[in-house]
Amino acid sequence: MPPRRSNRHTGRVRAGKPRRARLGRSLEALIAVLERALGVQQGVEVESPKRIPDRLTGALREHDVVLTATAGHHTTVIAIECRDRSRKVTVNDVESFHSKCEDTKISVGVMVSPKGFTGTALKKAAHHSIRCLSLTQATAFNWLLAPGIQVLERNILHTHVLVQQGHDPELKFGSITVLMDGDPVPIEQMAAFARAEFEKLPPSQFPEGSGKHAVRFMAPRGMVVRDDETAQHYDVVSLLVTFDYEIKSTFVPFELMQYADIAGDEIASAAVAAVRTGRLNGRMLFVNRPGQGLQPVFVVE
Repeated sequence: MPPRRSNRHTGRVRAGKPRRARLGRSLEALIAVLERALGVQQGVEVESPKRIPDRLTGALREHDVVLTATAGHHTTVIAIECRDRSRKVTVNDVESFHSKCEDTKISVGVMVSPKGFTGTALKKAAHHSIRCLSLTQATAFNWLLAPGIQVLERNILHTHVLVQQGHDPELKFGSITVLMDGDPVPIEQMAAFARAEFEKLPPSQFPEGSGKHAVRFMAPRGMVVRDDETAQHYDVVSLLVTFDYEIKSTFVPFELMQYADIAGDEIASAAVAAVRTGRLNGRMLFVNRPGQGLQPVFVVE
């Protein structure tokens, strides 16, 4: 009689190294994030960048940030031109932007410049109904005490998958294949499903540092294990997935921004923190609008 082997099939999956998105600090990125936060309750769609066909040539023209607001059967398209340069916006800049807005059928044009606008540029902008705004860095806000936020990041280093069948506790196999409705199920796919469940748990439940965590799942109906030597099939009862993980705590300082029109009237002030945890990338904003109070918003990137 051939020797009996374990009825447990293990797989070891090495988690891919998390990708870290570049911390974009461009004016366009900040304006897009801020406009998403400001328009989150009004249902405004924000796209950055957005390419729109030229009505004359058909060629695609790029706008830095485009807001699309729909109210009833009316749609308003707002294009924002971001001028992150070492000089003030000139009258030629305004004329060029106005021409592009006309050719791409933009409803409202807005220009944003940290360096300001020349006098003739402001006159030209007013003539073409182009709104002029500024986005500048601030050193402090009277409504903000914290210098930043603490982010807990969870990285899964390795995944171990254990498949258990319940037909006969004494029955043991050599090489096996897990099947779902007749199709092979890669170990990586089972591990990915278990990782998704594991990551629903808040990182605050786990101490900082390295550790292990096990998650047991009842097998879905239709999952079987095939003995590759005998071709016999047996129902799978459960999946036991063990993770080697690492919890890191990182301090992310706030970037303080003041958003206003050229006359100095404040639109909003915001504390912005870029959050990069490998799987969750975005910006946490605390936005303060005059007369509307403070609103926390997380914008996924």
